[in-house]
Amino acid sequence: MKTIDEQLQELKELTQTSTNVDLARALGTTKSTIQTWRYREKIPEKIFIRARQISQNGVIVPPRGYVHLDLYEVEVSAGHGALVVSEEKSSDIVFSESFINNEIGVNANNIFLMPVKGDSMYPTLKNGCLVMVNRVDQFTGDGIYVFRFEGQLMVKRLQFSKHGLSVTSDNDSYQPWELTKDEIISSDFEVVGEVVWSGQRM
Repeated sequence: MKTIDEQLQELKELTQTSTNVDLARALGTTKSTIQTWRYREKIPEKIFIRARQISQNGVIVPPRGYVHLDLYEVEVSAGHGALVVSEEKSSDIVFSESFINNEIGVNANNIFLMPVKGDSMYPTLKNGCLVMVNRVDQFTGDGIYVFRFEGQLMVKRLQFSKHGLSVTSDNDSYQPWELTKDEIISSDFEVVGEVVWSGQRM
């Protein structure tokens, strides 16, 4: 029978971690729980099952102080909209947690990344750039938002207007348009989140 240290080492190898803190994060538990296992010299079998699932799925725990952000393959249109077929997570990107919390000022657990397609938000957002989206379920004030309207996923600048919301592109070649109050409360309109950061090639 393996010793408790050998069992812990096996878990670390399966989860690609090196410390008890990182192991606890990978398994969704706490460092004190690991200490309890060590004291009892026994680790529940369900923990090994979870570790094997992590190993099979290729989940890699980021270094301490960094977080994974989900990256979706679905392109957000900055032109005339792209029909959303699916939003399955394709991969993820690592960011500094302090950068997200202190510089951007959002909760890392509430954001994700998506690519932008089109030139209607140029020069603010170039074609192919990545946008960091902070999940919100409603319009909270003037800004750039990702939203669905009539089955299309778009990224535009939204502002309050007399009749509802003004939808504006930063590229002057695209004309602004209006979302009426009736359209806003209909099932055809849904705010996905607010764009809080973008990354693009120069």
